[in-house]
Amino acid sequence: MALQTITQDALVESLFEIIRCHGYEGTTIALLSDITGLKKSSLYHRFPAGKDDMVKAVVLYVSAQLQQLIIAPLLERQVAPEERFSKMLVTVKAFYGGGNKNCLLNVLSLGEAKDDIKTLLKQDYAAWFAALSALAQDAVLTQTEAEVRAEQFLIAVQGALVVQRLTENPPTFDNCMAYAQKQFFKSSDG
Repeated sequence: MALQTITQDALVESLFEIIRCHGYEGTTIALLSDITGLKKSSLYHRFPAGKDDMVKAVVLYVSAQLQQLIIAPLLERQVAPEERFSKMLVTVKAFYGGGNKNCLLNVLSLGEAKDDIKTLLKQDYAAWFAALSALAQDAVLTQTEAEVRAEQFLIAVQGALVVQRLTENPPTFDNCMAYAQKQFFKSSDG
C-alpha cells in the first residue's frame, strides 16, 4: 500500500474546511483522518497536541489570508476608498462561498476552543475592524462614524452568515453585503 502524502499547506486547507463545517466540538480526530486520508498517527506526528494544534494551524492560516487578501488591500491608500471596499466585498463573498460557508469566528468563539485560539480570533477581528475604520476615515468619515461603520459591517457579515444558514435563503448574504456597501460611506449628517 502506498504511503498517503499531503503537503502541509494542502492539509491545513483541508482542516480549515472541516473545522469550518463541523466546529470545534464536532471536529474529531477520526473525522479529520477520514477526510484527509491520513492515519491518526500521521496527524499526531504533524500536530503533536492533536486537535488543538490543528485548530491553531488553521487559525494562523486564515489570519495570513485575512492579512494578505483583505486587510492589506483595505489599507492601500493609493486606491480610492470605495474601490477598496468593493474589492474587499468580492473577496469576502468568495471566502464565504456567497454566504454558504461558516466563519471561524462563529464556529470557534463558542464552546471549548482554547483561550489562545480565541485570542488569535480576537486579534483578527481587531485587525479587520481597524482596517475598515481607517478606510472609512480615508473617505472623510469622523473617527467615531468610521468605528461605528466598521462594527456594523462586521456584524452584518456574521449576522448574514447565520441568517442565511438558518433560512437556507441563498440571496441573504449577497443582499446584506449590497446593503452594507451602500451604507458604509454615508455620513450621519446626510
